[in-house]
Amino acid sequence: MLEILSHQYLKNFLRDHSIKWEHIYSFGRIVSKCIENDSTFLINSEIFSTYDWFPPILISLFLKEEDSTFILSEKQIQFLKTSQLDLLRNLGFDFTLKNNQIVFANHRVRFITIKDLLNDPNSLHLRNHRIVYSGIEDIKQVLKNHFTISLIKKDWARNSKKFESINRKFTKVYDSLNKKFFMRKILGNSYINLDEKEIKSFSTFFHENSFFSEKFLSINKALSQGWACWVKLNESNLDWNLYLQPIDELSQIKEFFSNNKFVFLSALRTDNFLQIYFKKHNLSIDLVINFKSNFEEKKISLYIPKKQLLPNNPFFTNSISDKCKKLILFRKGLTLVLSDDIDLKTNLATELASKYGKRVLLETIPSCDNEILCSSYDWWIMNSYLIQIPEQIIIPLLPIPNMSEPINAITVSHKNKLSQDWFRDFFLPQARIKLERSISPLRRNSGKLIILDGRVNKRNWGRLLLQNIQPSKQINYMLPFD
Repeated sequence: MLEILSHQYLKNFLRDHSIKWEHIYSFGRIVSKCIENDSTFLINSEIFSTYDWFPPILISLFLKEEDSTFILSEKQIQFLKTSQLDLLRNLGFDFTLKNNQIVFANHRVRFITIKDLLNDPNSLHLRNHRIVYSGIEDIKQVLKNHFTISLIKKDWARNSKKFESINRKFTKVYDSLNKKFFMRKILGNSYINLDEKEIKSFSTFFHENSFFSEKFLSINKALSQGWACWVKLNESNLDWNLYLQPIDELSQIKEFFSNNKFVFLSALRTDNFLQIYFKKHNLSIDLVINFKSNFEEKKISLYIPKKQLLPNNPFFTNSISDKCKKLILFRKGLTLVLSDDIDLKTNLATELASKYGKRVLLETIPSCDNEILCSSYDWWIMNSYLIQIPEQIIIPLLPIPNMSEPINAITVSHKNKLSQDWFRDFFLPQARIKLERSISPLRRNSGKLIILDGRVNKRNWGRLLLQNIQPSKQINYMLPFD
């Protein structure tokens, strides 16, 4: 019944408000069926990077007389409140808006960001609640950010006369460790990995002093659960911070996902990672559906030069710099150069600027059409909606997680102890998602994707990453490069 009624309302809506997405009716039926049957669906589509998909979701949630939650970004929530709700009122929906809640006579629809939801204990204890989650492709990073605990120097003291003696004691402990950690510092690396003896010592200390503050109590709980922990040195201030993060972040919130009913919306063309991620925790997704977006999908022009060097080759950086200069020659549109390696990214920006001058930007929004933008994958993904579609994207280094980051090294060590394939289960899925999100704009203009990382041809997993770049067409030369 909900499916039929939602379709009728959507049809009436589209008579007055044209949306150029050929799958909008199918999407509306799928969503209403999921909500009516209490199923959990994962729907993948690049349409979720736009606003065209909102009416079918809202109509189904409004018609279903059951309290529900809609997880969105702050920007999306503001758009709904300012541009969509009045249009839906014109369809005959009678509601009021109060504190980001749509209040009907018999039910409510709440709009909330994932950050606010994770910080709300009442939300995390919901059961059998209907939740539409837009942006599920970011769930791993969102959980990592949410659960990360940092203990900085000022957290070792409290502004109260009652704690003066304890403050002196803790300051002495902090200074002693400060000297110890800086003596172990390795040139070019600000991180200190802790051994089992040091972790045990920290566990004892924070257990005995958990009364001191909420932060100390949180750290005590984290260490008792076996969270990863490491130290980061601040050379400018000559002090250090302690960081803790769960190795398995999804396990911290598993009950929330198992106790409620979801419609997951992923802005990826296909999202295989989420299914694997959830399956490992015995969390079920009843059905996965992929929808094409509202643009004509074109084949990415894929170019892989022959005889490429591997990243561990001492001549790799110079080779990449030379190749990038040639690939940019005579190009008129925006060129994007992506690397998560900070040193390589900075070196390339410097070398390219020596040849192309002010056209070269380092993680700055371009203002002209023919500029050269060097950035990390994450920066580009976060800001791509503000930037024109590149004519070409050059990838000197594939987005494989860096082992120099403590959480990655600790996770690998943990998975080795469990005899798990850490590379294919942990590194490769993250690289696939980051690569997919970075190159997706090229499907709009059949732009060129040039991969200069020799591993893409010389490693089986590199060839697997290539196979996931769809749709694509391989080109054999690029003038004046060849």
